Amino acid sequence: MGAPGSFVSARRLFLAGALCLTLWVLGTFLWHVTYRQGISLAVILLLDQDLPALLGALALLALAAPWAEGRGFSLPPPTARIVIPLVVLLGLAAWTGHYALFQDYAISRDEEVARFAAAYMREGLFARPIPIEWEPYRRAIMPEFFSPFGAADYWTAAYLPVNSAIQALFWQLGDPNLAGPVLLMTGLVALWRVALRLMPDRPDAVWVALILGFSSSQLWVTAMTPYAMTGHFALNLVWLALVLRGGWLGHGAAGLVALIAAGLHQWHFPPLFIAPFILWMLLARRWWVAAYHALTLVTIVVVWAKLWPGFLLHALGAPADVRPSAGVADKIGSLFERLGDRWQPLVNLTRYIAWNNILMVPLAALGVAAMRWRALLAGREIALPLALGCVAGCGLALAQGYGWGFRYAHGFIGPFCLLAGLGWARFRPRDAMRPVLIGLLITILSSGYLVWRTYEFVAPYAASHRLIDSSEADVVLVDPRGGLYVTDLVRGRNGVPGRPMVMNLGMLTIEQVDELCRNYVVQLFERADFRPLGVPLARWNLDRMDMLRAHMKGAGCDKPVQPPLPQTMEEAFNAADNAM
Repeated sequence: MGAPGSFVSARRLFLAGALCLTLWVLGTFLWHVTYRQGISLAVILLLDQDLPALLGALALLALAAPWAEGRGFSLPPPTARIVIPLVVLLGLAAWTGHYALFQDYAISRDEEVARFAAAYMREGLFARPIPIEWEPYRRAIMPEFFSPFGAADYWTAAYLPVNSAIQALFWQLGDPNLAGPVLLMTGLVALWRVALRLMPDRPDAVWVALILGFSSSQLWVTAMTPYAMTGHFALNLVWLALVLRGGWLGHGAAGLVALIAAGLHQWHFPPLFIAPFILWMLLARRWWVAAYHALTLVTIVVVWAKLWPGFLLHALGAPADVRPSAGVADKIGSLFERLGDRWQPLVNLTRYIAWNNILMVPLAALGVAAMRWRALLAGREIALPLALGCVAGCGLALAQGYGWGFRYAHGFIGPFCLLAGLGWARFRPRDAMRPVLIGLLITILSSGYLVWRTYEFVAPYAASHRLIDSSEADVVLVDPRGGLYVTDLVRGRNGVPGRPMVMNLGMLTIEQVDELCRNYVVQLFERADFRPLGVPLARWNLDRMDMLRAHMKGAGCDKPVQPPLPQTMEEAFNAADNAM
């Protein structure tokens, strides 16, 4: 720790943070809204959720600056007796939030595909055989994110299997929605252990890292979902805790954790986290340790980019319907292609800032500034690999679609928190915690707004899914025209396609529609059904779909989805109340 003269005042920290982040937000608004560089889902969510929350938080940060300096409440040492119960409470909040906030519904196709794979893994399968009667309609039932291997006969998730396998395990134990909260708790405990190791003489700095992690809306809201990103957050920190433990056991276990993390859903995420630490080891001349972890990265590529696709090829058959997309060259090529046309750092990182503690970025900047160059070149600055990882995770700011915050940088929330703790230990007086507590209060207010807007966004889709799921028809055809991302409603029940079999109308031919109408009870789910439920409007048309709908109307095969008739008087009164 430096001399007292080197301390950074909380007032300056608040004002500088508010000013720099406001300029970033202004640039985002000018680029993506004023000059309209494409109205993507990220921009829609930015305007509806993130921008109001972030601007309000920045205003409060600037207004609080004159009163920011001081001790605030005295915090006890961050012992297990205090930290573990807090972690458990956050895990329980995440589990409850899946039902209260997300209404037991996974809104995105990514999440649905992960749950789909968990369902067939729970049954001891590597893929779900397509029933013969549905093979001609297989792509309308599984529109995207399916594996090409054996795709003519099997439905298989395009993602790697570990995230779904974890969900399947918890499904066997009672509830797959416990997977995210348990991984969240694992990551927070690992964050605590790493912070204790890095800052053993500054319990206040340990608390800074923990408070930033505990108050991250992105962490605990994402833990309510089946997204693999909670696993990346947890396993990255477990890997780091094992590496800092050292010894053959620590490094050996870290290699195994990295291999598991790479199989969560896409293998390139852990190498982005691990590579800077290999550089750090090389600077410290820890040649054998660096070589072991470099070998781990090679093993990741061999296992998940070579052996796993080879296993699927052997078990399921040759690729069909789409080209293979699991190879190393394809992965690298796809990454550069997306960097060319889907790189959106302004909007994605603005969402990242909004969904985390308002002081996370300013304090992490102090952590970078705390690095000493001589110690850095000698491999004694842990802040170097932490910072390089954060730059890599945030620099690959590709369009993510749905996500609460910026989920592609989710695995680097832990490094951001640790950098903030290191910056606090270097530039702030011991136990002067008032600015962190003020930042926590501001973050709680902005988080409340984000949670409310999330509920409002998810609710129409959850209601639409319940309506489709309640249909007593054999087949429900979804006409997504006029609604934002309505095609994601094409899914089964709890990851299992069944009655009603839900299909995307736009992926069917007239002949297929005729055959369905002739052989099955068919109902239609369209804008007249989902617009009253509150699904956002999307203005687009498709001539081919117009022809299909006109043909269905002429054939009398366009009956709307109807919920089942009430079976009891109580159900009838409830239905009447709902209608009113």
